[in-house]
Amino acid sequence: MSNEMSQPQTNRRRHTMRKYKLFQTLILCGGLLHIIACGDSLERHLEGKWQLKTVEQNGHIETVDTVWYNFQTSLFEYQVYVPAIDSFRNMYGYKTIADEQHLELELVSYFITIKDFLPLTDWSTPKRTFQIEESTGSRLTLSSEGKTYMFEKY
Repeated sequence: MSNEMSQPQTNRRRHTMRKYKLFQTLILCGGLLHIIACGDSLERHLEGKWQLKTVEQNGHIETVDTVWYNFQTSLFEYQVYVPAIDSFRNMYGYKTIADEQHLELELVSYFITIKDFLPLTDWSTPKRTFQIEESTGSRLTLSSEGKTYMFEKY
């Protein structure tokens, strides 16, 4: 008797190995797609409407309930409720995620001039860079110019 396998056995073994390698490849690709699709990206965390709850500066914490930031793709909306006129004012612009720790927001003038809107905010210019201190699905903490802003998902 020969120690060699017959030709049909060799072909079956090769065919089985190919199926096994294809199965491994499909499992690996599926796993990678799942990780990408379900990843906890900063972009995903920022998406939506955020209500500003507190602003902290030099140990002093101020409660806020009249400011919202809205993020969708590269767009940004700054919304403020003005109690004196019982109305909302909105300014739109762009957001850029510089890296996982920095967020750039820029207001652009469409319906209201920037010079009329900025006094309703604590911004001194239409462009601002924030350090991202915390970003989860329900909390967002940003800091800029010596102030820390704590938002909750609205």
